[in-house]
Amino acid sequence: MRTSPRRIGLLGGITWHSTLEYERLLHEGVAAALPGRTADLVIRHYDFGGIAAAQDAGDWAGLAMTFGRDARWLVDGGAEAIVICANTMHVIADEVAEAAGVPVIHIVDETAAAIRAAGLDTVALLGTGFTMRMPFYRDRLAAQGVTALVPAEPRLSEVHALIYERLARGIVDDAGRALMRAAAEELVAAGAQGVIAGCTEIPLVMTAADVDVPYLDALALHAEAAVRFALAE
Repeated sequence: MRTSPRRIGLLGGITWHSTLEYERLLHEGVAAALPGRTADLVIRHYDFGGIAAAQDAGDWAGLAMTFGRDARWLVDGGAEAIVICANTMHVIADEVAEAAGVPVIHIVDETAAAIRAAGLDTVALLGTGFTMRMPFYRDRLAAQGVTALVPAEPRLSEVHALIYERLARGIVDDAGRALMRAAAEELVAAGAQGVIAGCTEIPLVMTAADVDVPYLDALALHAEAAVRFALAE
């Protein structure tokens, strides 16, 4: 049994609300296993406005270079693994891992493992428009035996706008909760056996209490995996 946690590097600020939640869960997880200790973290916290602008411009190659360079900086600071504190930015997880030379704890793999453990094979995927439209998330789930359903238009664009125009700015209201609940219910009606909160801001407006099927909080699952890594021999 370890007496101190391994150091984890966080690529955060995507958005700051979710990064704070990652930090809280990591500290609580380590403290529960090692009383008197907390997580050992090094953090690169981004200005989300710049990240969002690059995403809108489709500059994924530029983002990969930036995140890869910064992951290496975290490793130089002692990080033994990297956590990308966002679902969408896992589109460049492979490039980050190559640049860092240490494991990137992958949010999709942790979510897929929880889905399989629950005995499910078809789930709703709710996230940013990038996560829902681009194949990286759905394909990685499919490779692990999970089919992901995403909303049709205009619901998909409505969910994306909610995340970027309101949740990313800390605006949480009943309209947002109703929208996310409706999106989930539509996909459950289409055959989804569970719902992935596939954006780290979605738990602000939807929790397990809002759906009648298993709820997969990707952020919480990701943080749990990071705690396991921090405590592993």
